[in-house]
Amino acid sequence: MARSLAHESVVLVREIGDRLNTSRSLAFLAKVIAFQGDQAARAMFEESLVLAETESSKRHITSALEGLAGVLASQGEHVWAARLWGSAEARRDEMGTPIAPVYRAEYERSITAVRSQLGDKTFIAAWAEGRNMTPEQALTTQSTVATPQLPPAKQASNLPAKPSPAYPDGLTAREVEVLRLLARGMADAQIAEQLVISPRTVNNHLTSIYQKIQVSSRSAATRYAIDHQLD
Repeated sequence: MARSLAHESVVLVREIGDRLNTSRSLAFLAKVIAFQGDQAARAMFEESLVLAETESSKRHITSALEGLAGVLASQGEHVWAARLWGSAEARRDEMGTPIAPVYRAEYERSITAVRSQLGDKTFIAAWAEGRNMTPEQALTTQSTVATPQLPPAKQASNLPAKPSPAYPDGLTAREVEVLRLLARGMADAQIAEQLVISPRTVNNHLTSIYQKIQVSSRSAATRYAIDHQLD
């Protein structure tokens, strides 16, 4: 029931174009499905982070960093998780905002498990590195050795925008996502579930896609995706 309601929340806030609450709803949905062991939680936390950074919401960035760290820890990415927790802790120190009590027990259990896996020395070093990283830096280090960082006061507060890839016939990134799933044989309802959007939005995307690539059927759109290596 929690998953169903959280999914509905994401769909509704996407429909009205509320980016900040989309970030919040995605993070909550990610928490629910992470509890269920669904690997899609990782991508949802990452999207939540991007939206929160776009809206300059430090509180939601911090929460999403912690949530993503928990998912990475469960997937064996222990060093990376420790860095994300360190980065999140630094943000919380700046804001003077502690973790909500409802999340603290799970947070501490995850940290204890990762510390046990890494050993104190490695864990403390990774955590300290994360504290000196911006959220973007912590997200992109993965398990590699960290490079020297600028002092926090001189670090950029916003994630730089990534260049958008060029797609054929004026297709947008979201339209390409829809087209790829269509080419894999998914029905509209399945595409909506996968992308956490409404079936009506899927239909709108398909109408736009068909107009842009000048086809009138799913089979022709699938062939287009294959020919253009979008599948």
